[in-house]
Amino acid sequence: MKGIYVKKFFSFILCLFFICPAKAEQKNILMVLWDGCEEACRGFQDYVASNNMDVKISVIDVKKDPKLIDAAIETVHKTHPDLLVTWGTMVSVKMLGTEQQALQEGYSILVPAVFMVVSQPVESGLVSSFVSQGRNLTGVSQMPSISEQIQAAKQFFPFKKIGIIYNPSEKNSADVVNDVKSYASLLDYEVFEKPLPVNKNGQIEPKAIAGLAYELAEQKVDIFFLPPDFSINENRDLFYQTAVSLGIPIFSASEGAVRHGNALFAYTHKYYNIGQIAGYKAKKILVDGIPAYNIPIETPIRGIFVVNMDVAKQFNVYPPLSLLSISELIN
Repeated sequence: MKGIYVKKFFSFILCLFFICPAKAEQKNILMVLWDGCEEACRGFQDYVASNNMDVKISVIDVKKDPKLIDAAIETVHKTHPDLLVTWGTMVSVKMLGTEQQALQEGYSILVPAVFMVVSQPVESGLVSSFVSQGRNLTGVSQMPSISEQIQAAKQFFPFKKIGIIYNPSEKNSADVVNDVKSYASLLDYEVFEKPLPVNKNGQIEPKAIAGLAYELAEQKVDIFFLPPDFSINENRDLFYQTAVSLGIPIFSASEGAVRHGNALFAYTHKYYNIGQIAGYKAKKILVDGIPAYNIPIETPIRGIFVVNMDVAKQFNVYPPLSLLSISELIN
């Protein structure tokens, strides 16, 4: 009888140390968001939940206040999460640093990172390449190339003249405007740009938006283009009201201005899907053990039209039947 207990005891010890796998330690993910948990954030969290990843997700919402990003950086230093997830260009660049900063200042990311909803990762300086960027991060961009957006927009609403109001102190926005201008001769349209006057702190006077819109109307632009510009998006209601009074619809670079504002349409990638792809990358890092720098940065292959039908009724401009299969109609 005693021998039986001895055998059971040693079997238990053998199982404990050699056979029975130890339970994996729960991983910690820190998400730093620009303006609350929207579609991309929900897409990420849903992916994590549906794949039964043993993780704890903590969220810091900087509430569109760049000053709060510094506190988020301190939290990373203090808590050292297993993965950092950042939303948007401003948060991502400030949290992760540009590649140039990494070279010049010895900036190092203490934890692997996945960024999402960064419209132009290369142009913003975050990375130098989608494929081989050599930093401890990966991510997903939500914005199709400018040439792809323009070609799609011309199918939806044929235009010859496009007007753009933007904050020139926002590099992300200025880069997009330059891209729009670079394709003008190739894709047969004219660009009329109106940079907003900014003070020494890079702040704009919102009332100037209406005045510049009227100046563009005098140039007989067919459509306004809303770039990924924080200043304009913060004042998009004023922009929209002016656009309606002028009878000129707004084509947006992102779906947020269509879903939560009053832009007519966007040709983009759905934020929810962007979040799902970011979740997949998180799984590769935390579960499969693949280093972030070995996971390519990507943009989904095919975009969709997001169309605000309330606005379409106001302008009497509707998506062509040929585009309905790749359109999401809201409102």
